[in-house]
Amino acid sequence: MYNIFKKIMIASLMMVAIVSCDNEDYLIFTAVNEKEVKFQNEFLPVYKLSSATASNVAERLVWNEPDFGAPATITYVVEISTSSNFSSIAMSSGDLSSNHLALSVKDLLGIAETLGLDEDGSTTNADGSPNNAATLHARVSAYAGTTSTGANPSSTTSKSATINIELLETAGCQEPVLSTWGLVGSAVNGWGGISRGFAASNDIEMFEVGDNLYQAYATLLDGEFKFRKDGAWAENLGDNGADGSLEGGGANIAASAGTYLVTLDLSENTYSVGAVTTDIWGIVGSGVTIQKDDGSGSVAEWGGGAADTKFLPDPCNDGIFMLQGVKLKNGEIKFRQDDAWGVNLGDNGADGTLEGGGANIAVTDGTYDIVLDVANNTYTLTKK
Repeated sequence: MYNIFKKIMIASLMMVAIVSCDNEDYLIFTAVNEKEVKFQNEFLPVYKLSSATASNVAERLVWNEPDFGAPATITYVVEISTSSNFSSIAMSSGDLSSNHLALSVKDLLGIAETLGLDEDGSTTNADGSPNNAATLHARVSAYAGTTSTGANPSSTTSKSATINIELLETAGCQEPVLSTWGLVGSAVNGWGGISRGFAASNDIEMFEVGDNLYQAYATLLDGEFKFRKDGAWAENLGDNGADGSLEGGGANIAASAGTYLVTLDLSENTYSVGAVTTDIWGIVGSGVTIQKDDGSGSVAEWGGGAADTKFLPDPCNDGIFMLQGVKLKNGEIKFRQDDAWGVNLGDNGADGTLEGGGANIAVTDGTYDIVLDVANNTYTLTKK
C-alpha cells in the first residue's frame, strides 16, 4: 500500500512540474540586423547659415560601427545630395577610417551656392519666394575593408537623413563707417603712444558694420579691456559676471594675448571676442604712431612683437581692407600680413602700385584714411 501511495505522489509532482513549465513566461528575442549602419547624432530642424560663421562646425555626424560577422577594417563614406534618391552627389567625404565627420558651415554654404541660394534679401526665386532655403539629404555607407572601391560584397548603407538649410538674409551690404566706440585697457594697443593703461587717446577704434553693431580687429595682450565712447569714461561698458552681457560701468573684461575679431552689439548689449582664422593685414613702420608696448617700455617701430595696426576687411568688396582716422607721423610704413614679414608689400617708384617686398612708403604727420587693395596691388592714403 505504501509503495502504491509513493508512486501516486511522484506522478502528481511530475504533472505539477510539467504544468508549471507550460505556464512559464518565455523571453522573446528580436533579431537585430548587425550589419546596419545609421546616424547616431540628432539633426536640427533647420541649420541657419551665414558667411560670417563659415569656419564653424554646423553638425558633427556620428554613426555606429556595423558588425560584418568577422573582424575587419571598416571604411566609411558620407555623401550629401540635393535629391532624395542620390542621383547626384553634392559632397562626398571620400574614404574615412573613423565613425564621425565634422560638417562645416562652409561645406553647406558651398552646396547652397551650387543651388543658387544667397544671403541677399532683395533676390528671390522666379515665383517671388525667398531663395535662401533648401533640403539636403545625407547618408553613410560602410565597407568591410580598407577601401570603398573595387569588388566588395560586404557593405551597408544607412537610411538618408534630412538636412534643412537656411541662409540668413541681409538687407544688403553696409560699408563700414568709423564709429565713436573703441577698446581701451591694459590688454589694448596704445593709440598715440606706448601706454597700455586706461588713458585718454589710447583706444582701438571700432567700425560700425550694421545698426548698433561694431567690430574691430585687435591684437591684444594678456590683461583687461573695456568698451568706451568718444575716448572718454562718461559712457563705458564692462561685463559683470563675465557672461558676455554688458553693463554700463561694468567690470573689466579679461583677455589673453592674441589677434581677435571683437564685436560689440548695442542692440542686445552683448559682445564677442573671436579668434581670427583668416589672414589679417596691418601697417607697420616708423611712421606709425599706434604701436604696442612689448613690456619693455619702448616701441619697436618695425615689428617688434606684434606692433601692426590692423585693417578691417571690407565686407562688400573682396580683397579690400580699410583703416579710417589713423594717425601717422613723419616716417615710413609698409603693409604686411599676420604681423610677419613672410608676405609684405611696399611701393617701388612711389606710384601707388604695390610690389611684394617693395620699398618703404614715406608718410608725413597727419590723420589718414587708408585703403589697401590686395586684389589689384594698389593703395590710397587720404589725408583728412
